[in-house]
Amino acid sequence: MAGPLTTTPSPARNEQLRKYVESHHIDHIPASVRHGKPWQQFAFWWGGNVNVFNLVLGGLLVTAYGLTFWWALIAIAVGVIFGALLIALHATQGPKLGVPQMIQSRGQFGFYGAAFLFPCVILLNVGFIAAQLVIQAQALFALSSALTMPEWILILTVPSLVIGIFGYRWIHYVMQATAVVLGVSLVIMLIQGLTYHTSLPASQTTMTAPSAGLFCAGVALLVIDMLSFGPFVSDYSRYLPEDTNGKQLFWAIYAGNVLATFFACAIGAFLGALLPKLTPVGAVQQVNGDWALVVLALSLVVANTFNAYTGAFQVLSIGNMFRRLKAESIALRVVPYLVVMAIGVVIAVLGYKSFVTSLGNFLDVLLVIFIPWSAVNLADYFVVRHGKYDVNSFFTAKGRYGKFAWRGLVAYAVGLGAEWPFVYQPDYTGPLVSKLDGADISWVVGWIVAAGVYLVLVRVGRAPAEEEPAAAAAA
Repeated sequence: MAGPLTTTPSPARNEQLRKYVESHHIDHIPASVRHGKPWQQFAFWWGGNVNVFNLVLGGLLVTAYGLTFWWALIAIAVGVIFGALLIALHATQGPKLGVPQMIQSRGQFGFYGAAFLFPCVILLNVGFIAAQLVIQAQALFALSSALTMPEWILILTVPSLVIGIFGYRWIHYVMQATAVVLGVSLVIMLIQGLTYHTSLPASQTTMTAPSAGLFCAGVALLVIDMLSFGPFVSDYSRYLPEDTNGKQLFWAIYAGNVLATFFACAIGAFLGALLPKLTPVGAVQQVNGDWALVVLALSLVVANTFNAYTGAFQVLSIGNMFRRLKAESIALRVVPYLVVMAIGVVIAVLGYKSFVTSLGNFLDVLLVIFIPWSAVNLADYFVVRHGKYDVNSFFTAKGRYGKFAWRGLVAYAVGLGAEWPFVYQPDYTGPLVSKLDGADISWVVGWIVAAGVYLVLVRVGRAPAEEEPAAAAAA
């Protein structure tokens, strides 16, 4: 029977190791080890987004989606403004609750009811690891073909592995350094791009509006690029002191994501408009030179790390459904981390020839899955419970939130169903898409419906905060 995490005193010989290697995993972070300031979250998310991945996304809006440069910038701005709003709200839950994001979702869906989310997040994590490793390897392969793509992928995996073994604190350290180095590098790249050619082709500077379908597709791509952090954004704020100023934290995370993502995507869109016949990586090499390829390849090292880091939490969350897990265990945190990273590497090595070309479709599918979750989670946290949860109950089926929380599950299912008539995918087109000129607004509909249904279900029945008080006290 699953149960709450148990704490076992660490052997004396492990104390020195724990000073350098993180031992907490999905267990609650105690006040004694909390640390950090809101501004560090700005640096973290700036460093997490000024990278070659977002540069490639910006280029795709022009070369693959067919938006002109100025309309691509508008789509990028709209997408990141809305997407970053959601993840910044999710991130503020970290200091308050001190547990990973998906563990907190048991408060909306129940101990077992939240289980469907864990494999979805693992898929998200390994997908991003694979895509990012391929993009990194493409950059270095363009620099030197002496090594094959799979060999470059394996080499690039090594630093990502090492950082994650040390854990949370070192992920933040490296990300802050990345923020500085990549920020300066992208400014230089932009200046080189502006001086490479006096002006963009006239076809790229027209303000003739694109079809609603094209524009909405571009916006949706950036929304999910942002929301893809949602299922684990609190994982990187959970060590902050519980009394951290919520408004300062929100704006630090929001600004870091919006500014960095827009900056990197805008450079990608500019290069795509300037040299549409080249890949984004090829355009960087031609405009900026070989040095930029090295910088861009290294820009995603720590991004691979935090995807594997949070993927390990999903593995442990699944394991916690069947047995108790010892708190503060280095092995429990590191072993699943290595497994998730290995899966991402295998996918990259086997699918590097075609995986990135399907990247947009991969992100669109994830958008459909995670939008209703985001709606239910935020509605419950900010409107229903106002951040007041029984954290101990997250770790037991006998706690306040029970095995299955039917309101959250029903609201999620209804929100998911509401999305499908509006989904526009290569393999599926919803019946209402044609009436909207090909626009995919499924993410807007799904979020509003899921949040609305959840709030209605709470209102017509007993409020979740009032349920099972005896069970909560026992937990």
